[in-house]
Amino acid sequence: LSPVTGAAGRLGLAIAQALRNAGHRVVGVDRPGAPGATEAARQLDGFVLLDLAGDAGPTGAKLREVFAGVDAVVHCAAWPGPSATPPPAVVASGRSCPDFGIGLEDTSPSGLLRDNVMMTACLCDAAVAAGVRRVVFSSSAFAIGWSHVGPTAQGFIPASLPIDERHAPRPFESYGLSKAMGEAVLETAARTALHTSFVSLRFPNVIKGEKWDSMPWPAPTADKPLPMLMWAYAHEDDVVEAHVNAVTLGDVASKSGQHETYIIAAPDTRFAAPTMELLDVCVGKGIVDASLPGRASILSSAKAIQRLGVRPRSWAGTAQPGCSLHPIKGNAAVLAARADPNLEHFSLDGFKLDSGLSLGPGATLAYRVYGAPPDESAGRGLILHPTSFDAVHTEVDEEVGPGKMLDIDRYCVVVMNMLGNGVSFSPSTSPTYPHARSSYPSLITVGDNVRAQAAALHERFGTNKRRKVGEGSDCADGRDLIRPPRLSLIYGYSMGALQALEWAVRFPDAVARVAAVCGTARCAPINECFLLSLEAALCADPAWRATSDNSAGYFESTPSKGLKAFARIYSGWGIGSKWYEDEVFKNFGFESAESFIRDSYEAGFAKSDADDMLAQVRTWRAADVSRPYGGDSQAAFDRIRARVVYLPCDGDRYFTVEAARREAARLGADRARVSVIESAWGHRAGDPWRCQGAEKEAAHIRREVRLLLDES
Repeated sequence: LSPVTGAAGRLGLAIAQALRNAGHRVVGVDRPGAPGATEAARQLDGFVLLDLAGDAGPTGAKLREVFAGVDAVVHCAAWPGPSATPPPAVVASGRSCPDFGIGLEDTSPSGLLRDNVMMTACLCDAAVAAGVRRVVFSSSAFAIGWSHVGPTAQGFIPASLPIDERHAPRPFESYGLSKAMGEAVLETAARTALHTSFVSLRFPNVIKGEKWDSMPWPAPTADKPLPMLMWAYAHEDDVVEAHVNAVTLGDVASKSGQHETYIIAAPDTRFAAPTMELLDVCVGKGIVDASLPGRASILSSAKAIQRLGVRPRSWAGTAQPGCSLHPIKGNAAVLAARADPNLEHFSLDGFKLDSGLSLGPGATLAYRVYGAPPDESAGRGLILHPTSFDAVHTEVDEEVGPGKMLDIDRYCVVVMNMLGNGVSFSPSTSPTYPHARSSYPSLITVGDNVRAQAAALHERFGTNKRRKVGEGSDCADGRDLIRPPRLSLIYGYSMGALQALEWAVRFPDAVARVAAVCGTARCAPINECFLLSLEAALCADPAWRATSDNSAGYFESTPSKGLKAFARIYSGWGIGSKWYEDEVFKNFGFESAESFIRDSYEAGFAKSDADDMLAQVRTWRAADVSRPYGGDSQAAFDRIRARVVYLPCDGDRYFTVEAARREAARLGADRARVSVIESAWGHRAGDPWRCQGAEKEAAHIRREVRLLLDES
């Protein structure tokens, strides 16, 4: 059951109907005499007439009665926009905008403020008292700084753009203040309401479906200004979807005892003119710190895209120079993994990368927990399984389960999605205009992944002490503030092995064992040669748009030719030479090498997101456990206390048997051994569960991992 307040209004009723379509029973709540209440009542499962701005005692009692046994509440009831009466000083100045493009409320500023804040506070208290799991608040981007004047001394001028959730509300009038205070009410409640989670949705002016064709608007000028937050907009259906997802997504949206805010805005402005030109004309050159390409919005919806799965649409609809609107990116496996209801997200807001950059509020690390929590007293350990290149958690969990190699009857298993893989923070989860890599760091290292994973495990299974995710970054001397829980094993294939060995170096006290399958602790020169050729193939496609120094860029559209070249290069490296020389492919139904390459590699990569793959390639290419230790590999290996088994394949062309043996020798026989997989599959032998007919390779890996787990 999900009550919706303000359900007689257009937005409230649309949200209520969408929740019903999603399988919820919905009770509407609105004031007596509200226009549309009678019709709304006919469409919902119940309707309560109640003035939320009335006497707090009786109102609160009635709300607690309505909320009894309720899972989630959506609070839309409010004066829906700014008062038509500007602040007194704005009236005196005579600078109020002649036309705001929206209707203003015919009520006093003080009355609007009182009613909106009272309604939110009363509802919040009643919801917490009734044990409601989730409170979703229709806030407003106007809380950030809508004003009755344009970008002047009395109006809103941001210090930098785009604006995200880290931008503190700075209201200029009573409506924005009422929404900021409503968010503060929820933030305050979250400090004590440890079993309720809170979500505030900040959206700008909502464009109705029938008004969608009214855009683009004439561009504002110095003579005909418009409040800056009116540059942004959102389609009403996207706002409705955000509310529904905020109700249904569980911990992904907000955890118990926490309050999360999300901006929901189209990826562009409502004007045809480039945003930077508008800033120069309406604000002045160099006053706002911004570098927005094309018509990019002044608001960033990155966090909502990543966490809520909402991808706000553009009035332009189709690709436009400088501001294309992409469809949801990712192949079928990525999209299915994102939709996994058991997926958990750890916020990386403020996480400091090895490069010194800090991630924003849209960045998360996505993972899934299999089995009951670890319990050392009961002998139940914890296993970590990081994903490999172009793989997601649902593709690598074949051997996770009761009685399987990673046995959840004996262990709790966590599969971590690597940053850049399309499920955790990635270019494809960045804002929807095409220059996704412009909002994604040029390099996220294996070390960044490991430190983020350690912080996530610390929060999920470690002490109850709350920390900022940016705290506890690894130091070269090994002193860490984040103390991850003890790991019985880290199992990693390929790039997963890079992460596993990085873990053993960075957090030596936390790692008991490592199974490094077709992977080592660094990207060797021959490996780098392979990766450079992949990168060159992708970026040779006409869809690639590079920065002036070629250090970053993005794909303006799907690089079909680049992906095909990428796949054909990969087919010569990812499979052993015997596969082709002995025509082993014929044993698996392929008539020729050409048909194998076309139907296996080309088909496999055709739907992959090129920006995501490029990000992962760069992570892979920079991998080296000695990076934090001045390039001293022996100093890095001397830190490892885990037992390590290397499982290279004799046909692997880039994570070679020789490289595995050299690393094992550095560790010594007391800490490491090498067990070679003999296979024509080459590098792919390390992932036999996705290779038809690779039972021999799978049995080899299972045997060695079980032996390792039995070692004390």
